[in-house]
Amino acid sequence: MKWNFILGHWILTLLSGPAIFIIKSTIYDSSDHNIFEFIEWYPLMIILGLMFSIPTYVLICLIFVLTEDQNINIIYAKMFFILFVLIGIWTTTFIISGGLSFDIAVSYSIGAVIAGVFFKSNYRRSQEEL
Repeated sequence: MKWNFILGHWILTLLSGPAIFIIKSTIYDSSDHNIFEFIEWYPLMIILGLMFSIPTYVLICLIFVLTEDQNINIIYAKMFFILFVLIGIWTTTFIISGGLSFDIAVSYSIGAVIAGVFFKSNYRRSQEEL
């Protein structure tokens, strides 16, 4: 995996997690007041998501640096990466807890899986391997 995959995944997860939460919340309570209230919270949710996700992504970057020279199949690397992010999301929401923590964890998890599966990761391979 390259660094742009990790950074792109992080940004996409931060943007899509609150959006999925807002969409899910408006489906259950579709009043106009509620929709605009959630949209007002969107920037704050991104900032808080960024702050709470820093430890997870620092560990991911450390693991990436330590295993960068290893010949790891890209499918296994992406699966490990997504799994590690999901563990980080659920651990963080368990620590902070609260009334909406389950819904937020589900929203960020869906965003992380979608971003991980569909975001292209160009794995570096030498010409000899091809």
